[in-house]
Amino acid sequence: MKFKYATLTDIGNYRKANQDYLDFAVNKSGEAFGIVCDGMGGHAHGEVASKMAVEKFVELFKEQNFDNMNQKQINRWLRNCVSEILNEMVEYSNEHLETKDMGTTLTAILFAKAGAFVINIGDSRTYKLSDNKLFQITQDQNLWNSTPEAERRDIQMSGQYERANDITFWKVLTSALGPQKTLRIDTYYIEVPQGIYMLTSDGVHDYIDEEIAASTLANSRMKLKDMAYNIIEDAKDNVSTDNLSILIIEAE
Repeated sequence: MKFKYATLTDIGNYRKANQDYLDFAVNKSGEAFGIVCDGMGGHAHGEVASKMAVEKFVELFKEQNFDNMNQKQINRWLRNCVSEILNEMVEYSNEHLETKDMGTTLTAILFAKAGAFVINIGDSRTYKLSDNKLFQITQDQNLWNSTPEAERRDIQMSGQYERANDITFWKVLTSALGPQKTLRIDTYYIEVPQGIYMLTSDGVHDYIDEEIAASTLANSRMKLKDMAYNIIEDAKDNVSTDNLSILIIEAE
């Protein structure tokens, strides 16, 4: 496969530091890996957690050959990588006690001969452009999505959801990657990997119009770096209060 990509991260208009970290890499076998991590705002040293997760995952990816691995083996490899990252975080936090509470979200995609594989922790997202529309592959690991469907319907009908959502109550994470965090790993499989993908931190996707983003990604005359810039600027215009990071991948 052939890949084009663009990465862009922005501190945004309200934060004093950027706790996001992202990367894209191709290994010697021609497989590709893209990852976006969002260090948890309000938690000390979120930028340490996000950078550590990205750098370690990319390092492990570059060392691995996926040619003879099936779907089950690749899923296991992805989960084992998270375990290695977590072990490294625990060791680091034992030496730097001030980082005990650090944590990060993680969303990543691996392109191999067996297909495309997505791994997700927290509320960063992976999307795929399909029929000029954005299809969200991942599901946010937050309080709202962990609430039973019947209860969610009752809350929506009562109007409580919109009021509570204004203060981000339902967006509270139920999973994150860090020494003292509750961890749940979700994996997804894409049989036909060709297409355009967008990985974002919540500072982007919580503040964009998905129809506008989809039309931007579908514009074949636009460079990927310009797409990334326009989507981030759209989120900032819509008063994003967070750091903003985006990775766009075109797989052929």
